[in-house]
Formats: sequence, C-alpha cells, structure tokens
Amino acid sequence: MSVTTPTLPLEHSADDASLLRQVRAERRRESVRRLVDRVVLVSVLLGAWELVVRVGWVHTFFVSQPTRVIGDLYAVFATGYVLPHLGITLLEALSGLVIGTLGGMAVGFGAAISVRLSDALQPILVAFNSMPRIAIAPLFIIWLGFGPESKIALAVMVVFFVVFFNTFAGVRSVDPVLVNSIKAMGGSHLDVLRMVIVPFTVVWVFAALKTGISMALISAVVGEFVGATAGVGWIMVQANGVLNTTRLFSMMTLLAIVGALLFSAVRWLEDRTLRWRPSAQL
Repeated sequence: MSVTTPTLPLEHSADDASLLRQVRAERRRESVRRLVDRVVLVSVLLGAWELVVRVGWVHTFFVSQPTRVIGDLYAVFATGYVLPHLGITLLEALSGLVIGTLGGMAVGFGAAISVRLSDALQPILVAFNSMPRIAIAPLFIIWLGFGPESKIALAVMVVFFVVFFNTFAGVRSVDPVLVNSIKAMGGSHLDVLRMVIVPFTVVWVFAALKTGISMALISAVVGEFVGATAGVGWIMVQANGVLNTTRLFSMMTLLAIVGALLFSAVRWLEDRTLRWRPSAQL
C-alpha cells in the first residue's frame, strides 16, 4: 500500500512562509525609513541651532549651543553626578504612574458600571481635575515634605485623572450588541467582562498610559522645582540660580530622551498585550 505525499498543503505552506518573509522585510524597511527621517530632521534642527549661535545671531548665554549641551551631558554622566538625581526623578515618576494608573482604573471601572457611583463621583472628580497642579504642589510639599513622597503624590494625582476618564469612557463605549451576543450564547457576566469589556477597555487604558507617562515625569520635575533636595528638577533649579543655560538645556534634553524611551516602552508593552489589534505607528 503506497502513501501519497500531500503536495498542495506544502505549497500553500511555502507560499505563506514567503508572504510572511515579505511582510517582515517590508516592516523592517519601513522602520529603517522612519528612523532615517527622524535622524535627518533632528540633525537639521541641531545644525540650524549650532549655525545660528556660531554666526553670532544669538548669544550662547541665552540658548547655549548643541555642542556645549552634548559636552555637558557627557560630563555629568562621566562623573556620575546626574545618575542619583535621575534615579530619584524616575522613582517619583514611575511610582506615581503605577499608583495613579491602578487607582484610575479601579475607580473608573467602578464608576462606569455603577450609575449611582458615577453620579456621585463624576462632578467631584471633574472639579478636582480643574484645579491647577502647580498650585497644589506647594501643599504636597507642606504635607509630605521635601522628599520623593510629595512628588509621587503629585504624579499620582495627575495620572489618576487621565486614566480614570479614559477607563470610564472605555467601559461606557462598549458596544451593547457585543454584550447581548455573549449573553444570548449563554455567557455569564464574567464572560462578558473577560471577553468584551476588559479587552475593549485596555485599549483606552494604554492610550491614557502613553499620555500619563509624560505627565508623570513632568509632575515629578515640577514638584522638584517647588521644593526638593535632589532630582533632575533640583539640578535645573540650581543651574537657573547661577544662570547656567547649558546645564538647563542638557537637563531638558535628558528629560526629553527619558520621556521618549518611556513612551517607547509603553508602546512596546501595548503591542505585545494587544496583538489582536493592528498597531498605529506614531
């Protein structure tokens, strides 16, 4: 009895593998193209800045220049001066991000599924969210001191509202047709939560996280401006006191790089968590 080799499935498998390689190659080319475009754009901006200063149109006292800023960044890292301060600022920002995200998700989800809780909480939270953060920062310094706790509290307050409103809107935006479809097929409330509400809301939470990570970092630095004994914001206050423009620009550059890296980390986590959804490039 002879066995016939099934050639058609193998041909389909080879075609699928070839198509997958083409898609991956196209994604790599697209990633390289975006990277080159960004490098060229940043290089043009830095080159124009350097040129404006070198020809004397603007004095270095006011805007420094890229070569000096890069040299100062190298110096503060080579000596290790900035590392403890950067660690403190990251601790404050990331702690505020985690606590604010968990709190915002919990309260937002509870308010979205309970009309009574929503009616009670929403006007109060909207009123608190309208308060300027910079005006609240001195109060946190008075209550919690000059240590990281006051900056973490400020970051928590900022991130909480971003995540709360996104979570609330995400749960309330779930399509009732999907919910009714699960129930019609005999699904329980837990099935509706697991298969519809949570996956749909996670998309909104990640959108809030990508905004919240920058706001947490800004909140930590603003808190250090108001009162601190360490941190990147504290370094900037000291540099401002002696009119060291180069140090101010180098710390702003450092914060920009850190913010971009944290944003990329959140987007990487989003892509891994939401594999079922095509990722939008930014």
